Amino acid sequence: MRKTTPKKSLPVGVALAFLALALTTVLVAERTAGSGAEPASAASTGDKEWVDFTLPDAGGREVSLGPFIGKKPVLLVFWATWCPHCNESVPVINRMHTEPPAAGNLQILALDFMESREKVTAFIASKKVAFPVLLDKSGSVARKYKVVGIPTYILLDRDGKVVYRDHEIPEITRYLKEPGGG
Repeated sequence: MRKTTPKKSLPVGVALAFLALALTTVLVAERTAGSGAEPASAASTGDKEWVDFTLPDAGGREVSLGPFIGKKPVLLVFWATWCPHCNESVPVINRMHTEPPAAGNLQILALDFMESREKVTAFIASKKVAFPVLLDKSGSVARKYKVVGIPTYILLDRDGKVVYRDHEIPEITRYLKEPGGG
């Protein structure tokens, strides 16, 4: 009887990893795209005006977007704890929240996509997140803003007009200096 050696399963593992990534992308897109509406391009501004929402923050306090409009620009950060790019952006967003020129001139609201309060609060503590994190447990706000893919950054000027929408953090000083920005 001849002994056989198991074949290397690296190509199968790589194929499975790509399949899992593709499936996750499709599921996130389906969950956030809404009811058959065309998803907005990442680089487009999508809706031109803000859409109000009220969500609990990680501590359970209700936070609404409305009170910030008319006072200062607002950066909405749609993210999740499982997202590597989101994890990498925490120090940058922390600096934007605490250091000039954005500190005090820009409201940052991070919206966690469909995760439990426990998971999010553990992440906030471990990463030392300094900015407000709201819980979009049902993904309803992500759908309102036609978010396709995590992270998505949407910058609203002081008047609530969408002036930036992409998967990269905006160069915030440019928008703070523009009319209506800050």
